[in-house]
Amino acid sequence: MSDRDSVVVACVYCDFHAHKEQSAASLLASLLRQLVAGVEPIPGEIKKAFDRAKSEVDGRAHQLPEICAMLIKSLLSLPRGFICIDALDEFPAKHRPDLWKSLQHIIDGCPNVRLFITGRPHIREEAKKYLPGYPNLPPVQPTKEDIGGYLAMRLKKDPDPYLMDKRLEADILRIIPDKVSGAYVKSINSEFKVTN
Repeated sequence: MSDRDSVVVACVYCDFHAHKEQSAASLLASLLRQLVAGVEPIPGEIKKAFDRAKSEVDGRAHQLPEICAMLIKSLLSLPRGFICIDALDEFPAKHRPDLWKSLQHIIDGCPNVRLFITGRPHIREEAKKYLPGYPNLPPVQPTKEDIGGYLAMRLKKDPDPYLMDKRLEADILRIIPDKVSGAYVKSINSEFKVTN
């Protein structure tokens, strides 16, 4: 594959149990670390910013505008990039407006970037609010069969299969697919900005 055809993907999973550590800056910094690790050579301005932050006496973390600027510079150096944010509904609601505004700034500044987000249905409404003008955000919902197949696969990989009897396994395969919440997947795509 030539450099012209290469794609870089950066992904984060928003974990409900890590609410205290999650902020827009920390999430975007995680994406930035992944992108910088995938770019050779590291753009000079980004390397300088990282070196400058390491030498700060108070160990100051990069601020959100600085992280966004470095992300945009990194992404613009790529032929094509994807940002994947899984379970955005589990990201702290109080920090989501800053994250949405930052994502809008990033995708507006990087026509070569695609954003892929998963979350429960209310995230779709937030996306429409913060990212107006982007193409339809179609929901993709797993079927009961998809969920049942996934559960069966995971049960087969159970490292302690002797701890479960056939009745419990049958209950898991019967009950969980019926109880799964309205999780869905959506893609925010700026295809109208890029010619393929």
